[in-house]
Amino acid sequence: MDIENKQNVTFQLENENGELEVKGEIFWESHIPFFDDLKFKGVIALLHSIDKQNFKESGNHQLFEQFISEIEETINEMKKYDQFQGKLN
Repeated sequence: MDIENKQNVTFQLENENGELEVKGEIFWESHIPFFDDLKFKGVIALLHSIDKQNFKESGNHQLFEQFISEIEETINEMKKYDQFQGKLN
């Protein structure tokens, strides 16, 4: 595939004070409107890069559990609705 068919999605997450916490870009081929398939690929790639052991070794295992819970809650909400834009806790 040539570069002209590739798409990119930029994203960012701000905390409740409006401060930037995460910013990124995903770049590849998309077949779904608004690049939703590309977004899933990015999420999956990031999840595969997380090592639970790092949370244990740093004494932050509870933070790992908190993030897992938030991910599970978000996925459950996504499954309920045809349109879902998420929310900040």
